[in-house]
Amino acid sequence: MQRRGEPAPETPGPEHGSAGAEGPTRGPSRRQLLRGAGGLAALGLLGTGTVTAARGLRPDVDPRTVIPLWSGTVAYDDAEQRVLVGGRAADIPLSPGSRLAEGLGARSPARSRAEEFRAGTTAWRAGLHDRFGDGSALLGLADSALQDLWVLGDDLPAPVAGWSGSWRFVWPRDAAFCAAALARIGHVERAVSALEHLQSLQAADGWFEARYVPGTARAPDRRRRQFDGTGLLLWACDEVVDAADPARRGELLDRLAPLITRSLSALHSGTRGGAGLPPVSPDYWEVHERTATLGLMAATLTGLRAGARLTDSSQAQEAASTFTVLLEGTFGRSGYQRYRGGGGADSALALLDATGCSGPVAPEQLLALRRELARPGGGIAPGASWRDDGVSWTPSTSLLGLALARIGEQGAAREVLVWLAGHRTEAGSLPEKVLFDGRPAEVAPLAWTAANVLLTLDSLARA
Repeated sequence: MQRRGEPAPETPGPEHGSAGAEGPTRGPSRRQLLRGAGGLAALGLLGTGTVTAARGLRPDVDPRTVIPLWSGTVAYDDAEQRVLVGGRAADIPLSPGSRLAEGLGARSPARSRAEEFRAGTTAWRAGLHDRFGDGSALLGLADSALQDLWVLGDDLPAPVAGWSGSWRFVWPRDAAFCAAALARIGHVERAVSALEHLQSLQAADGWFEARYVPGTARAPDRRRRQFDGTGLLLWACDEVVDAADPARRGELLDRLAPLITRSLSALHSGTRGGAGLPPVSPDYWEVHERTATLGLMAATLTGLRAGARLTDSSQAQEAASTFTVLLEGTFGRSGYQRYRGGGGADSALALLDATGCSGPVAPEQLLALRRELARPGGGIAPGASWRDDGVSWTPSTSLLGLALARIGEQGAAREVLVWLAGHRTEAGSLPEKVLFDGRPAEVAPLAWTAANVLLTLDSLARA
């Protein structure tokens, strides 16, 4: 992501893409408008706090901010090659409810892998049916998110963020959420395998590059290293171990021991045992920073707490407690804005409760994000200081939904999921962005959004 007024990264990334990407100024069709703004009313979201009717009717945005939909989904074509489908890419007929071309052979390896993946989620999907009932729109959303996560991770060492050129990389941040989601839906071994791959990429000092070329240890450019991946992957280890059969705990801790040890050591040394702010680095906004951000603080705390749970170390527990006090005494004093001294609301506030870091943020502060960061299309922006282009970002919106579900705000979390379900592409994939008039835009599918949706559904079902 690129914040207004900051230098652009060398290539766009997920939460990642350039915030200023502009496409043709062609206006929306009547069908698209009905599907977008009118669709909000049909879903009952107008007037719920997600977006006001006034903003929905007269959005205060630059009308030139129209970003094209680069693809409606990703699928395996007849030659068993993963390709972009729909949007600006070619249309190919797909087998119903799949990311597979109709012409793909019945015994093709990709089709077999897709069936195996779905079979592994049988028990999880049955739990959703029990919780939500047949015919629920959330069941269709679950199927879409499952397919998106599968197609972006199939036959790869870890899921990539997306399949468009500048997104076809492994981001540690996104991979952490993907691993957590894979474990919760029934694919613990796939989750562990992805974490083991990231473990092999981690530097000796516990840091990660911003992103990696799939299947290699090579960064595709000279982006600065990002410290948040260290904490988030440590949290993912805790999520995966928690989702697994308790009898496997010892085995999984042994397999992930290098990742756990190096990450916890990096968090301890980087914060002086929890007493200092973490080293400055870019966060999910993907821009150069001069001071620690709320997102970086949240990722550090979630990593420290996860490390304490995984190791049962008194030193780790003390560091997590000390850092919690530090967070409350610095960012908490200004109402948890993007920076210690201001910067406005930041969707990274949701990162705390989304990863189980309850306590620092009151539920009403989390609920207020829906109002403070509301966009005309119905979702939220990454932050209050993000450019006022009317674009909703689904990673931020879905992260908020996950946080709401995990603090017990089930109604609000379901509203977020219903909005996401209503703004998928025609192929059913979850896009990265939604325009002011409700149209999906830019990259689809996006792994981080799919993972957040699955984790939110899982949280609601288990509640």
